[in-house]
Amino acid sequence: MNEITTVGVDLAKEVIVVCAGDAAGRAVFFRQFSFAGFAQWVANLPPCLIGLEACSSAHHWARFLTQHGHTPRLMAAELVEPYRLSRRAKNDRNDAQTILSALRQPNLRFVPVKSIDQ
Repeated sequence: MNEITTVGVDLAKEVIVVCAGDAAGRAVFFRQFSFAGFAQWVANLPPCLIGLEACSSAHHWARFLTQHGHTPRLMAAELVEPYRLSRRAKNDRNDAQTILSALRQPNLRFVPVKSIDQ
């Protein structure tokens, strides 16, 4: 398998869907995880850039990712929407792929990660 360098993560209510990409910009890995399964997978993943849509749980996951050597980037949902590759269906898999596409854009603004106190 190609080396994963970037990951788009869609945080759903009961699952987490991941779309991982390589250095050439190709999506090489799609997977749906439970919360515990995602935590275990990401802990074993070499350090990479991980994008998430900003929400309250995204801040928790961003702190977790930082502790495991990753570089999390939180993005506002309205800034991610223009990068949707498929206009057909809005589902968790397509959302993860859209987040991965948006993460690679050079001029996208990111949301700062909040600490627990904030």
